Amino acid sequence: MTDPDLLLTGTWPRPGTPPPARRTAWLRDALAAEPDDGRAPQLLEEVRCDVLVVGGGFTGLWTALEILRRAPGTDVVLIEADVCGAGASGANAGYLMPMWARFSSLVAIGGHEEARRIGEASARAVDEILDFAGAHGIDIEHRRGPWLWAASSPAQRGAWRQTLEDLRRAGVEPLHEVSAAESRRAVGTRSHFGGVLDPGCATLQPAKLTRGMRRVALNEGVRIHERTPLTALRNAPGGATTAHTPYGRVYADRVVLAVNAWAAQLEDLGRRMVTVASDTVLTRPVPERLAALGWDGGTSVCDARRRLNYYRTTPDGRLVFGKGGSGVAYGHAGADTLWGDALRPAELHAQLGRLFPELADAPVDMAWTAPVEYSTTSLPFAGWLKTVPGVCYATGYSGDGVGPSRLMAKVLASLVLGTKDEWSGSAFTRPPGGWLPPEPVRYPGARLVIPALRAVEHREDHGRPVPSLVRRLASLDPSSFRR
Repeated sequence: MTDPDLLLTGTWPRPGTPPPARRTAWLRDALAAEPDDGRAPQLLEEVRCDVLVVGGGFTGLWTALEILRRAPGTDVVLIEADVCGAGASGANAGYLMPMWARFSSLVAIGGHEEARRIGEASARAVDEILDFAGAHGIDIEHRRGPWLWAASSPAQRGAWRQTLEDLRRAGVEPLHEVSAAESRRAVGTRSHFGGVLDPGCATLQPAKLTRGMRRVALNEGVRIHERTPLTALRNAPGGATTAHTPYGRVYADRVVLAVNAWAAQLEDLGRRMVTVASDTVLTRPVPERLAALGWDGGTSVCDARRRLNYYRTTPDGRLVFGKGGSGVAYGHAGADTLWGDALRPAELHAQLGRLFPELADAPVDMAWTAPVEYSTTSLPFAGWLKTVPGVCYATGYSGDGVGPSRLMAKVLASLVLGTKDEWSGSAFTRPPGGWLPPEPVRYPGARLVIPALRAVEHREDHGRPVPSLVRRLASLDPSSFRR
């Protein structure tokens, strides 16, 4: 075989032997509720299709369903390296929210009018996702409730001012500012110093949504092959593409790569984003403790620090608490290394205890880490590969993919189907500017910047001044660990 036009790296399972799934508490519970039905076998032969989708998370499944909605009868094959939901779609915190908090970034790449259009579409996507789950009987354990962008230290106050100003200039005001007292009462912490509320949000169990989407896609005629990683792409005669897997091949007219953090292996995309680890802990049910705090609603929170803290509750009274930026991957294939137990459990629990000392000893169900890809604009983006024509991709969710994945599926469906519309020409199809340094410079640089960011946070949390050298070093961080 000649050299592939695009080669992906990884460790592949033996035929008929599933690899260890990347288990989180979400995926564990989702698989227990909706066990493997045997309808998505490992690919062990050669198949042909109109569209191949690579990736069995939110983006890949939404895209497959959107293609079929627009073009019924399209032959769609989807391959997933593990099981559907084993990636970020089964590991994230389950925040379903519009993109209003990223409005300034949207303005920067598309102007106020386009930013408003996307913001309004992202607000509708919240309803679309909840309606989809309801229509198909998917128990996603969702709750409607506001999202709070909070200052968890005095230094974070006002981090949202530019966003609010850009929203006002666009003639839309979906967010409203709240006082320090209001932000504290929202979740019962003494360590809030003001914030901004978005009332149009929800929380959900992400892996249950993904596994439910898998069922719907299978019922709609999508041929899904789990435990089938993509190893290479090659140009084929007539403008088609051959996708290689360890024990089979797919010949497709068009290919969609919905691989999120693993997209860093593609061409120059690794220079437009950085892959970091995010630690999450899920407690066992403690509803009486949450009620004692006054946190008995569906309010979810992200704070305004660069390595953000995020926290919410579940309908059965659990606390979900996480922290971004706990580690960084080496090289473009590093996403595979950022799975497993929490990388910085002591820091994770220290932040939990600082914000909620009453919950510091809450019994833990599971803690894990997972990779998150942050683009240089903090926004997702899509486009076509140069080396393999007919192959498009979407990536760069920057820690906020549950709702935006619905929009990116519309972008990808328009690209694949050749539709000229507001999605194929949207701001999401403009590659982000800026370049991150390549290896071997990037990893050592990150190993210097992350401790500086931690030092800044520690001092700000305790009301201490930050030395100018430390602050300058922290400012070298090219990613956006904030909303």
